[in-house]
Amino acid sequence: MSAPSERSERGGGFATTALFAFAAGLFGLVGGLPGFAGPAVGIGGVVVSSVWRGQRATRGGWRTAFSVAPALLAIAVLALTAPPVDAAELFGGLTGLSFLLWLADDPARASGGGRRAAPTIALAALAVGLAWAISLSLPTGSAEIGVAAGLLTAAILLLAILLGRPQALVTRTGPNA
Repeated sequence: MSAPSERSERGGGFATTALFAFAAGLFGLVGGLPGFAGPAVGIGGVVVSSVWRGQRATRGGWRTAFSVAPALLAIAVLALTAPPVDAAELFGGLTGLSFLLWLADDPARASGGGRRAAPTIALAALAVGLAWAISLSLPTGSAEIGVAAGLLTAAILLLAILLGRPQALVTRTGPNA
């Protein structure tokens, strides 16, 4: 029988960082930056954020919140330079999902953040999958498709808000309402 350890396992594992770096590298490959500059920007942003985040995990405070800035900046650069093609949209969505998973696996908290955030990330993954399926199945160049995409985005956002705050659906009646 082993004795329980004094401190619990911390999050911030290698698997989520590697997944995020891989997705950012793929997004950089299909992006508009020349040569291997796209994957270098994506992977570099992830690595810098991961190192900074790991160093700041024990201290906490506002510096920990800003440790994700290099990764967000790298994703923003890749998104702004990406051409409007299906592959860029797919890998941009996958990069966003892997960012959420990496963010949930916080080194300042106990391990298992990805498992705790799975229902929320699954809803975002469903939205990315639906958007990509719609973009592949419908013809391009139509204004109606843009309106439909906006309505779909609004519906998914409303669904996410309602699932995140189920008490918003409860109506109060009676003298204390």
